[in-house]
Amino acid sequence: MVDINVLKADYLKILREVEQLRAVKNQIKGKPTAEELAKAKKLKEELKAKEKLLKTAETACQQAILGERNTPAPDVPAGENDKDNVVIKTVGEIPKFDFTPKDHLAIGESLDIIDVKKAGVISGTRFGYFKGLGAELELALMYYAFHKLTKLGFIGMIPPALIKTDIEAKMGYTTGKDLGGDYYLLPEDNLALIASSEHSVVPYHVGETIDSKKLPLKYVNFSACFRREAGTYGQDTRGLFRVHQFNKVEMNVFTAPDDKISDEMCQELLAIQEGIITDLGLPYQVVKNCTGDLPRPNRRMYDINAWFPGQNRYREITSCSNCTDYQAKRLGIKNVHILNATAVSDRFVLAIIENYQKADGTFEIPKILLPLL
Repeated sequence: MVDINVLKADYLKILREVEQLRAVKNQIKGKPTAEELAKAKKLKEELKAKEKLLKTAETACQQAILGERNTPAPDVPAGENDKDNVVIKTVGEIPKFDFTPKDHLAIGESLDIIDVKKAGVISGTRFGYFKGLGAELELALMYYAFHKLTKLGFIGMIPPALIKTDIEAKMGYTTGKDLGGDYYLLPEDNLALIASSEHSVVPYHVGETIDSKKLPLKYVNFSACFRREAGTYGQDTRGLFRVHQFNKVEMNVFTAPDDKISDEMCQELLAIQEGIITDLGLPYQVVKNCTGDLPRPNRRMYDINAWFPGQNRYREITSCSNCTDYQAKRLGIKNVHILNATAVSDRFVLAIIENYQKADGTFEIPKILLPLL
């Protein structure tokens, strides 16, 4: 692997040489002699060659920067994958049933509020319809979370679902070369469908220097999200747990560029997430993600896993991440650290259906959502 510091040193060396040649070229004034014309021609050719080398060196540096990972915080547990994540808190009692609990798909199909079969015909695998009460519950959940966060001082955003591919590359989740393997692309238009609202809300400040007096700057966003989810299989592909399109309300926060301050904000966002899940009455665990389970931009990340009776295990429904200045540097946003955290997503609906199910095949609605239905 090429050392990025070596690439930067090469780039700066060539840049100095180019600047020196340009300075010499600018000294040629008036009517030159034949000898000076010959020197000028040679200088022009040399400068052209050096500028070509400079462009190559600059591209190599940019690609290396895009390929870098953020440095994990010292307290992030070492590990290879999600199996090495550490449970730091378990909250709430797992519901006990006097019948065998079903999963969300079985309940949803029997009540005709979820339809993956028709979605398979129309869109293919890993898509689904929320119908009737299912659609109402989905919208009630999204509005509840969105409204709760605006009352906490977050600025509401409904962002574009399509962004330029070069902006997506700068978000840092891929090396920039493999966008097509992870994202849905529209190559003819140079656009990518967002994997979450973070991908179009964080770049809202691209190229800006944010006034420290405005920090922390907090956004709450609602959007559809699109993911290839390549390589997943088994129980993950049943129902609507892991799909190619889903809705989500998400938090994005810009803080002062200080690890202590942004880590404290990460804890604040985590507390908001726990408050939402508590409002909904769902049993959950808070998980500290290990080094091998951190996305490229992350200094640290926490997942919250809700209990799914139909699967008899805890499953991830939120994440909360501190990306420090990793994305900011790539997007030219100065004077900030950047964080992202899920408020709610479709998975909350699935957890509600399973945890609130009754023996007759119906399910109850959490009290906090009843006024919205």
